[in-house]
Amino acid sequence: MLLACYGLLWALQLYVDYRLSNSNHADYSQWNTLMQGKVNARMVFLGNSRTEAHFDPVCIEKNTGISGHNLGLSGLSMSEEQIIWKSYLAHNQPAKIVVQNVDLYALTKKPLAHKALYLPYYNDKVLLKELKKSDATVAYEQWIPMSKYRGFETDVLRALGILGIKKTTKIKGHLQHKENWNNDFSLFKAALQGKKINYSTTEIAHELAALKEIIADCHQLQSQLILVWAPQYDELTALQEPTFSEVKKQIKQLAQENPNVVFWDFSTQSFTKEKTNFYNSFHMNHLGVAVFYKQFSDSLNVHLKKPIP
Repeated sequence: MLLACYGLLWALQLYVDYRLSNSNHADYSQWNTLMQGKVNARMVFLGNSRTEAHFDPVCIEKNTGISGHNLGLSGLSMSEEQIIWKSYLAHNQPAKIVVQNVDLYALTKKPLAHKALYLPYYNDKVLLKELKKSDATVAYEQWIPMSKYRGFETDVLRALGILGIKKTTKIKGHLQHKENWNNDFSLFKAALQGKKINYSTTEIAHELAALKEIIADCHQLQSQLILVWAPQYDELTALQEPTFSEVKKQIKQLAQENPNVVFWDFSTQSFTKEKTNFYNSFHMNHLGVAVFYKQFSDSLNVHLKKPIP
């Protein structure tokens, strides 16, 4: 009886895995495209929600002639980003240009933000290796059927067809925001009670180590790596000091030490003082992005001097 139940659970898990790995639901479609090796862009954008919201591959391609794809996902630390980056390399052709957004949120340690995406792919050796570095429970989840889906019952119901499909609003991985300035920053400042944001130097060092892995990979692949500190609201920058300036010095030093790496700092542009360009202190809306992508495109054209082969 126990053996029969064990077998049924494995059969159920295989079915759920199959359905989710082929799902068009908004939460899975972009990730499945990556895992199926269908991205293969000449330029990819890596990072968290600031990458996802700020880098519009369609507009950038119009200005540079270089096709791109945005691999950004909300809530990522540099450590979790390794799962996306290594999985991309395992299933897609290496990009000629890699654009990596850097910011203090990405350099702080946090729980996995997108474990649900990875669950159908435990049979993928590259993904599983990277996932185990961040989540010790994966070591036994891979052997106990359906255990990995605990806490993700909604995804199971979606795989079984009980819940409906939500279509993605992303275009080539970019998520446009047309919202106006909200009260997130006011609530954030109130929670700080007049203090500045405190960052852990240990966490920053740990996450910078993950960035150094990307630098090493790009060097081996002969890919141009562009580190970008995208614009953020001016008052947030003030609250992040002195860590903000100290970390930027470290990023600049990394670029100077590696010939295939450059660092472009857009964090203190004049328009960062205007709330109309943001929907919160960390993210630009479509108005800010319209200014930023032109600045980025112009910088890329000047840097390359001519289209890459």
